[in-house]
Amino acid sequence: MNLLLARHGNTFGPGDTPVWVGADQDLPLVETGKAQAETLGKALAEAKLVPTRIVAGPLKRTVEYGEIISTLIEGPSVEIDPRLREIDYGSWGGKTTEDIIAKHGESSVQAWNARGQWPERGDWQPDLSDLRRDLKLLVNDISGSMGPDETVLIISSNGILRFFLDMVPGAFALRARDETLKTATGAISAIGQDGGAWIERFWNQKPTADLLKGLMPAEADQPVA
Repeated sequence: MNLLLARHGNTFGPGDTPVWVGADQDLPLVETGKAQAETLGKALAEAKLVPTRIVAGPLKRTVEYGEIISTLIEGPSVEIDPRLREIDYGSWGGKTTEDIIAKHGESSVQAWNARGQWPERGDWQPDLSDLRRDLKLLVNDISGSMGPDETVLIISSNGILRFFLDMVPGAFALRARDETLKTATGAISAIGQDGGAWIERFWNQKPTADLLKGLMPAEADQPVA
């Protein structure tokens, strides 16, 4: 079984001032964000990979992203799971990076962006240990009802998606060390089960049909005699 992890598309357009967008900033997709959803939908269609389920966080940007994809691939309806809601960044939410650095220091911002470290003086919610526990429960809930050759599309935000690496032994620590935890808007990542163990298949990649074909069962690529 594979979990295809998609970060939603852009929520800021040309001329907008980007700010930290958490659970309390429920912004819709802008036109380029909708186009990013279409890119993933078209890549899935070209790869002939229709996820068994599409599960998204409850915010506008993740729900809309999933609905665009579902329509393009004539796939399942989008299911909403609150455990995929973006982190509430507290007093950091709605602020520019420059404003946050001025108040909390550049090292706090860099520690989160690069290594996934919770700020010591932040007021983020939920508690990090609760977040990680809930995501593991979510993965167990999903994987318990899926077959070995099935793919589930998960749509969430940058703050949440990195913690799916907890399922893969050592993966979070390795990417934190290399400062490659962060995912771009519109990017996809994937983890999958191999012999009962979770492995990282790819991380923070632009959606292409060739990449997605790697999630197909081996027999799906065999020519018909």
